[in-house]
Amino acid sequence: DDPLTERGWQQMYRQCADGHWDALISSPLRRCHAFAAAWCDQQNVPLQIAPAWMEIDFGDWEGQTAAQIDKHSAQALADFYRDPLKFPPPNAESYAIFSARVRRGWDDLLLRHAGQKLLVVTHAGVMRAVFAQVFNLPAQRSFQIDIPHACLTRFSCFDDDSGRFVQLNFHKSI
Repeated sequence: DDPLTERGWQQMYRQCADGHWDALISSPLRRCHAFAAAWCDQQNVPLQIAPAWMEIDFGDWEGQTAAQIDKHSAQALADFYRDPLKFPPPNAESYAIFSARVRRGWDDLLLRHAGQKLLVVTHAGVMRAVFAQVFNLPAQRSFQIDIPHACLTRFSCFDDDSGRFVQLNFHKSI
């Protein structure tokens, strides 16, 4: 549960500077929650903390960069990227459970906030799970999507007689 760095704070404020949201939903992890709380206080926007938007628990890999993991567990890391459902990190949350948690968060968001403009402050792994789910991608294909720090992604969603329609409006980094 690493805190947001000073550079991270600057990136988040810069990325959100022109945004106007009806509500903000955040992961409870510090790097998201601290920014979300500060932003909501400044903008007078309601904040909801939702565990569904937490990053996957990487178990023994928690707190390490991919480069660090690659040095001592290169094959395990390659296996995880190739098939996260079959090869989770040691002592980690299973990808299936993680993905189901994110799905429940997404469905809850659409149900409770229909018609609203929302900011969800979350993590790269969560966003990859969202991309995989809304665009029907295999989990391993989501690792091909670059999600840099402070990336702002906008989706438009609506339901009609033919089902749910999700459109990716933009995916931009600083």
